[in-house]
Amino acid sequence: MCKLFIATGTISKQQTLKLIEKAASLFSRTQKDGFGFVAYGSNGTVATGHYLEPANFPGFNVSLPEWIECNRIESGRIPENVTALVCHGRTATSKVVIANVHPFNNKHLFLSHNGVLSWIGSGPEPKAKHACDSEQFLNWFSTLKAPFNETKANWSGYGVFGIINTRAKTLTVAKCGNGKLSYSATDTCHLWSTDSADVEALGKVLANNATRPLAMRAKTVCRFDISKRKPRLLSVDNWEGFGSVSHKSDDWFRSMGQTSRRTVWPVSGSTNDSFPDWEPATATATTTTTGAL
Repeated sequence: MCKLFIATGTISKQQTLKLIEKAASLFSRTQKDGFGFVAYGSNGTVATGHYLEPANFPGFNVSLPEWIECNRIESGRIPENVTALVCHGRTATSKVVIANVHPFNNKHLFLSHNGVLSWIGSGPEPKAKHACDSEQFLNWFSTLKAPFNETKANWSGYGVFGIINTRAKTLTVAKCGNGKLSYSATDTCHLWSTDSADVEALGKVLANNATRPLAMRAKTVCRFDISKRKPRLLSVDNWEGFGSVSHKSDDWFRSMGQTSRRTVWPVSGSTNDSFPDWEPATATATTTTTGAL
């Protein structure tokens, strides 16, 4: 399972660099197949970094001598005032190449995903350069006005997402029925990460008074306006999640310690999505939250 760290708030350039470094350090302990990030500033500036060997993360925009091997792709500069940051540690379920390190980018969308997805739609399967399901999902997602309304009919699996839209100037945080995502907050920031211990450690980078981590509600999509120095919550919506179908490869199941696969995942009558996460989060209340945080 991959790992995500997502932050929105008023975050300085130096704090952002420290958060990226801390996320890379934490994630590299278990996520061996890539580390990446996207940082967005209130002035519209975007910086990205993709690194194939997380344990050898050198820091962003660091000059290295010729005798150091570092498979990385970087772009932009860290904004002085960051309003959204998404970091991703990768455990591969498709080819291990730097092109498959998150975030994936399609025009104005930057998407990072934890989970495994399979296309079950009636049309042709979305394309990806190296058969990564996350890139396939983004290439499909970018063509629709309300894609979260269409996921159950077109995809099986599970997923947690951090998505930055530079055209709409929004951050979207989405969690399906069985995805893992813990939430914490400081006086100036909202924070999410796959594991509660990680979000607690990352919160301490910003402040000593971060709230106790709690599990994010299942089947929820949150959207934030990140266009100004202080981000604002736009909406919290319910989400159906994903559909049901057998997985097309046994290899992923074996890689996760599963010796045999089920041919059908339950949908009707289930409180969770049809594709189980291997470490499901504790169930939380289902009351929709509205208004600004």
